[in-house]
Amino acid sequence: MPKRKPQLARPGTDQYSCPGPVSGTFGVKRHVIAEAMRQADRTQPLTVAEAKRWRDHPEQASEEGVAVLVAVAVAVAAAQAEREHRERQVDIEYEHRMMILWEKVERRLLAGAKHFRNPDAELIAADIAFRAGKELVRAHADVCGQFDPSFFSEVDMAALRWAGVDPFDHSTWVVHRGDCRV
Repeated sequence: MPKRKPQLARPGTDQYSCPGPVSGTFGVKRHVIAEAMRQADRTQPLTVAEAKRWRDHPEQASEEGVAVLVAVAVAVAAAQAEREHRERQVDIEYEHRMMILWEKVERRLLAGAKHFRNPDAELIAADIAFRAGKELVRAHADVCGQFDPSFFSEVDMAALRWAGVDPFDHSTWVVHRGDCRV
């Protein structure tokens, strides 16, 4: 089977106006540069040397070069904005999943759960228990080891039980005040 000759790009196409190495010089897709060249009524293909000269010395660029540089800047800014939007969406979705998981963990703690298979759920339960443990110490008492149960929610008490802390047994507390003797 005879080899086919590579086809040359036809005038007027994006491949003709902006060869691959040229789009690589600017770091944007070929059609962006080709469209800017059409807007500037340029019919000759852009060379890599021209592209590098325009990129490195924009003040010396011709009218066509300015149009291409503006199109490149707009494309880069649009791509960056889109990337930032996607990243923010990922963050929002993660926060939403964590809020839903937090609700599930609270319900399971209130139901007396002993174990969590999901490491994120276990981390949430530990966070609730740790904050409740710190609140035990701050429970507005003069001596470490005394506390007022009315300051704690049912979830706090359930999280403490899950963590193995008995609020009424000071020796099981994880966090103590600086003046504590335990």
